[in-house]
Amino acid sequence: MTMTNNSIIALFMMIMSMHSLADTIDTTGQAPYEQCGYCHEYDGNSLMPSYPRLAGQTSEYISKQLRDFRAGKRHGQMQATAELLSDADIQIVAEYFSSQPVIVRSHEKLTAKQTKVAQQLIQQGDGDRNIPACVSCHDKNVEGKKTFPRLAGQHQVYLLGQLLAFKTGERANDDQQQMQQISRALTEQEMRLLAKYLSSLEAPESQRKQSLNRQIGQQDG
Repeated sequence: MTMTNNSIIALFMMIMSMHSLADTIDTTGQAPYEQCGYCHEYDGNSLMPSYPRLAGQTSEYISKQLRDFRAGKRHGQMQATAELLSDADIQIVAEYFSSQPVIVRSHEKLTAKQTKVAQQLIQQGDGDRNIPACVSCHDKNVEGKKTFPRLAGQHQVYLLGQLLAFKTGERANDDQQQMQQISRALTEQEMRLLAKYLSSLEAPESQRKQSLNRQIGQQDG
């Protein structure tokens, strides 16, 4: 579907109004994670593709990113918000969203050839270009491990945006510049295929049940 100029303008105005609203809402008495909900949704499954899904993300990764935003090591809209958070607030936010079940709404269809390319990069990488397999850092189901983020089920638009930001150096808070090096070795077409494929991956049934049980346990407690 082709967007008209009027549609693009309307979308831009809607996003800008959301930003303005978030800046003026009285957050007195709210838990830190409730404030995040204005953009990322209260369960962390954000609807806007430019805002990353936080649900099911590793607590270590969320903590690191918030601290990097606060310290100016990562730049963007989140900086102003992160500067208001204490270490205790960051821990509360990280633990809350990491325990939320992931809801995957993207079910993009790739051709058999496109799927093969994406799976090859994710599972094996490309030794000739010094591209390690995604699973070597992001865990076997690309669901994240420690400070390496969950990629499965993340927004396609967000994933592609971050790969491009690493490629240009706009984002440079990765350990030992590893993601910058990888993204520079990838073609833009490969980035688009990876983002499209990863966004449609769902958590195994066993993990969804574990996450749901944790959430029920928190509510009961």
